Amino acid sequence: MITTWWLSAAIAAPGEADPRVALILKADDARIAAMTAADPEALEPLLSPDLRYSHSNGTVDTKDSFLELIRGKATRYVAYRPVERGVRFASPDIALEHGRAEVILEKNGVRTEATFLFLAVWRLEEGSWRFLEWQSARPPATP
Repeated sequence: MITTWWLSAAIAAPGEADPRVALILKADDARIAAMTAADPEALEPLLSPDLRYSHSNGTVDTKDSFLELIRGKATRYVAYRPVERGVRFASPDIALEHGRAEVILEKNGVRTEATFLFLAVWRLEEGSWRFLEWQSARPPATP
């Protein structure tokens, strides 16, 4: 039997949406805007000090190294469009965002278009939702 104790925090009363979902998606929209604008100053307050950003190629960034990646502009997020997003809550202060995004990256002048499946973890820190963890992968090829 699969236990779903952690999903209980995500269940709102019938007909009511959990207001935290809108806050998470608004924070994610701000994160995406800051990344595509290559604006580390706008991005910094959205990130948890404990950020662990695992790229689809296997490299991992901390908050400092991720901000440096954005600041350095050797890797640039040209476009980032969430295609699907869902949010569930593991606890009142931990949100799990999952979905699919279409991204255009430019790395050292080479442009790549990709679709990623992702899992993002947001944590409520001092009254604000902060981006804590990221894991992405390319979807399997379709026959």
